[in-house]
Amino acid sequence: MIMDRRTFISAAASLITTTGLPGRLAAQTPIGKQAEFLNALQEKPWLLGYLGTREEELHASVSVTSGRMPPNLEGHLFRNGPAWHNVGPDRFSHWFDAPDMVQRFSFENGRLAHFGKLVKTSRNAAEAQAGHIQFAGFGTSGPHLGTGGSADGQNTANISLLNHAGELLALWEGGSPHIINRETLDTEGRKSWSDESGGLPFGAHPREDEDGSIWNIGYSANPAALIIYHISSEGALYNTHVIPQSATPMVHDFMITRSKIVIVMPPYVASSGDGDSIVELFEWKGQNPTQLLVIDKNDLSQVTTLEMDPFWVFHFGNAYDISPTEIGFDFALHDDPGFMTKDAFAVMDGSWDGAASVKSRYVEARIDLIRKTTCLQESPEFGQVEFIQTDARENLSAHRYALMLAQPGGASEFGFNRRVLVDRTTGNASSFDADEAEILEEHLIVPKPGHLDGFWIIGTSLDWRQGITNLSVYEGLHLNDGPVFKAALDLALPLGLHGTFVRA
Repeated sequence: MIMDRRTFISAAASLITTTGLPGRLAAQTPIGKQAEFLNALQEKPWLLGYLGTREEELHASVSVTSGRMPPNLEGHLFRNGPAWHNVGPDRFSHWFDAPDMVQRFSFENGRLAHFGKLVKTSRNAAEAQAGHIQFAGFGTSGPHLGTGGSADGQNTANISLLNHAGELLALWEGGSPHIINRETLDTEGRKSWSDESGGLPFGAHPREDEDGSIWNIGYSANPAALIIYHISSEGALYNTHVIPQSATPMVHDFMITRSKIVIVMPPYVASSGDGDSIVELFEWKGQNPTQLLVIDKNDLSQVTTLEMDPFWVFHFGNAYDISPTEIGFDFALHDDPGFMTKDAFAVMDGSWDGAASVKSRYVEARIDLIRKTTCLQESPEFGQVEFIQTDARENLSAHRYALMLAQPGGASEFGFNRRVLVDRTTGNASSFDADEAEILEEHLIVPKPGHLDGFWIIGTSLDWRQGITNLSVYEGLHLNDGPVFKAALDLALPLGLHGTFVRA
């Protein structure tokens, strides 16, 4: 069935505003397993990162533990992620569900300061006021929970952040971005680029083009479709384009090259209309292939489809044109979505034993669009990997460096414990290990001002033994030497997801 963009948007808007249950339904009995988690925390102190906070604002004191801050490092590291894992007597069932908190780490005049604040989406604000979980979410469901009346009624804005056209946006996956004031961290409402696109799914990982414009995708389960967005460098909506699907795949991330849009669609698809949570609507069909859509940027109706052996993917590094008929990209390949469908539930009730349900590894892909062949070169020597980052100055080109977090020994109860920088030109890799009780969070490559190829590596980690969060800065090409600057906060922030660095 062919569905044009306007028909889809009209149908989607109708569904998301009429199928919801009443927006303010308090839980009749406690949701989740708060007591079980607290008991498990006594025996598994490394679960501290999933305890969460009950504060709407966090102001940590910062102390330098080693080195000194580079004098030309000025700006703000903003990080996002689920934070309010417990609301009154209730506890969310899935790690991705909690209301989020934006954490700001400010590098100014050689000093580091921290501030964190709850993002007040309509859902987050309503639950904070009620003192109960009120709405179903990505993995949390219950007979007395509402849907908020629309996709944005469930929106927690807790995945990532986009700094674009003078605005800092907190992104979810099923609904609208939310505008965050960079100075106060106040939530200034939902972002909408047009009346007809407001409230539609807008993905968590937009990609910036050479002209400063932004491409993004969204996925809709009903009507089944993928949505492509193109937004100018000034923040105006150029275009939306709809690709109908027979069964909507969950697509968390995607890529662009100079000439193409690249969408990898694992066989984790919407297959049921039953269930209140998002994850209940999807099913892993590992007997089916993973599909690859390659779309011409200049003509979005021109789509090349390829098939690969089934795998799941959360995050990609960077994609690039090798030739007019070949593309390359790198990513973290998972055998299936078991982390999302098993482990992310288990960390919330405390039953998680620390072992990952599925293997992941760093992969470099080469795709021939004429022969419709795929070559995946795996690097199992790095162990489990995730959160791949590249230098923005190498965007859309055959990038030399790929930064990632790793578990060199495979699954570990302490989470990711090694930073790895891969030189894709030489095949060499440098690394630096976390301290014994540290769990690493996503690290970023931050270009040095005035340097053509110099960069820092900046990231945070949780020390569950001391109950603190650390921030470290590394010379990018000397990662093996350890941090040139490390500071400690006097509190343990909830483990988060993604962030962005904004220059002063």
